[in-house]
Amino acid sequence: MVFKQLGLLFHCSLVIFSCSRSFELFDLLTLKMEYDYRECRFMFDAFGESNGSCTEQRRNIFLETLVHNEKEAYEVYCAYAHQIGFSVHKDHATFWTNSKNIKTNNFVCGKTGFKKKLKITETVKYRKAETRTGCSAMIRYGVDEEGNWTVKKLIELHNHSLANPGDKHLLCSNRKISEVNADVLRSMTQSEMRPKDVFNFLAQEVEGVENLECTKTDAFNFIQRERRCRIENDDENTDEFFWSDGTSRLDYDCFGDVIIFDMSYRLNKYNLCCAPIISVNHNCQNVLFGVGFLSEETTDSFKWLFKTFICIMGDNHPITIYTDQDQAMATAISEILPNTRHRLCQWHIYKKLPTKIHCGVRNRIVSNLFYKCLSKCESEEELDDTYRMMIEIGNLQDNIWLDDMYKIRQKWSTAFNEDVFGMRILSAQRSESTNNICHGVSKPTSSITDCFLGIENVMRTWKRNEKDEDFKCDQYMITLVAKSSPILRQAAAFYSRKLYTMFEEEFIHESCDDHMFNTTWVVHFDSSSLDRKCSYRKFEMMGMLCSHALRVLNFLHIKKIHVKYLLLRWSENAKKYVYNSSGYMHLQQSQFSHDIKGDLIFQAHMQKAAYQCTQKAKGNPEVEQRMRESMKKLSLDIDDILVGKNSRDRSE
Repeated sequence: MVFKQLGLLFHCSLVIFSCSRSFELFDLLTLKMEYDYRECRFMFDAFGESNGSCTEQRRNIFLETLVHNEKEAYEVYCAYAHQIGFSVHKDHATFWTNSKNIKTNNFVCGKTGFKKKLKITETVKYRKAETRTGCSAMIRYGVDEEGNWTVKKLIELHNHSLANPGDKHLLCSNRKISEVNADVLRSMTQSEMRPKDVFNFLAQEVEGVENLECTKTDAFNFIQRERRCRIENDDENTDEFFWSDGTSRLDYDCFGDVIIFDMSYRLNKYNLCCAPIISVNHNCQNVLFGVGFLSEETTDSFKWLFKTFICIMGDNHPITIYTDQDQAMATAISEILPNTRHRLCQWHIYKKLPTKIHCGVRNRIVSNLFYKCLSKCESEEELDDTYRMMIEIGNLQDNIWLDDMYKIRQKWSTAFNEDVFGMRILSAQRSESTNNICHGVSKPTSSITDCFLGIENVMRTWKRNEKDEDFKCDQYMITLVAKSSPILRQAAAFYSRKLYTMFEEEFIHESCDDHMFNTTWVVHFDSSSLDRKCSYRKFEMMGMLCSHALRVLNFLHIKKIHVKYLLLRWSENAKKYVYNSSGYMHLQQSQFSHDIKGDLIFQAHMQKAAYQCTQKAKGNPEVEQRMRESMKKLSLDIDDILVGKNSRDRSE
């Protein structure tokens, strides 16, 4: 047997053998693996040719090994292939007639055949390297009806170079993680050791990676599989938990004034409620703050969830929270979020109406009146009058559901919420869209790990959509409907594209839905302070001036909107403003200076100023001493102010 280096062909002959001697399989495998390896390695003489006596001994041991099933046959051929220097793939098998018993079984070289060629019209993201060369090396085992396995055909001819002794650990069919190494990987990674360090330790124990029978990638994949198995095994013992990340925390700082919480989706496999907490960003796109998983919908569970959420979000409470109708949830919100306005999802309520009210031909009239009670009544008196009219027309005096809804009307009617910022969200359809996505990424049989992976994909998509829209805001110029209007130019420079479109509609139209109900809106304007107040209260509810206030500005020839009426959360640079000095200056003048972002912006601005002063003073003893004295004096002044304020509060 002769083969030459530098990629020349390995020339062997085709031989057909029949195995007759009986050797125990595992004894022979042990003998083969420990067979005086130092003596059996290929030795090249001065002419570049090998001594094939050792290879002949390996082949003889291989052919004389008795196997009893497919697994043993594959292991024996893989062990032989590893010593020679090639990888093994399983090929087709034939079966005895009217039986599932194997008649012949083929194992082939890993480079057998050729890679399937792509069509001209087909495209792939990643082109794998070509590894197949059409090699014909193979072995065929024959199995008689009694189940005896014998070698019927052996082709040893390879049309490619074989692996060197130092590279044989990279052959796919021989890469494995032994039980001993698996135990070491489990125990050391559970002790918080890095996978890289554990692999290096194993390699050093066997005097090199080439003696380890696995690669670094194999070890890392094993560790990941073990971690995922532990997570999935722990899933069944999970009662309730909450998930969020750092990006969600940043989003909450910018857009956490209004949140939407929904419990309508349940993981069937574990019977866990999946509750996404979302809001709307400056581009009117969904933004996810976190996801809660609860085993039961009780007051204590909701209290734990809201406490955890607020703690993660820096103890900043939202202005408004939208939920569906649930008494346990309402109790938890009143205790954990006492200063947050709790509003019910109007979409859920209106969806229940056909199942709760039956008035025959008057159903449509009653439905329209109920819709007016939900979102079109401008005062409590108008709500009461409309409600009484609906009861009389539908003859619904004994309807228990309507009575219960009337008792909590301050939670679902806009007549009671015109003074609180809520972005004019009349339903939780934003959350419904999130749950539809949850249905898509999580099947009834999915584990919690699968659910998390799906949610991460959703978040990644939403973040990509937000970046795409921010790019358009930065690179695309908005076309003004009235290019000569300074107010529109100011709005185009401040608002995001979506919000500018809404603002432009207000600027063009004379009223806000006035055509639906004959209503007169009154605007109070103070020319000295530039304060304005419209009875429509769109700015209070949404943070944007309505068309009535804009008409007054035009009538008085005011060319610019005061900064107090430009809400930071709707700016195209909303996230940048939260953490820079421009946002702090805007905050000082804004009418919404006491929202949840106020403390955050002040803290960020002061920390940045202190850091800049520290960097300037560093290295100059005189300046450092002056800064220490100034900081000490400032701290004492703050204490005096706080003590005086507390004293006044106690006296009052």
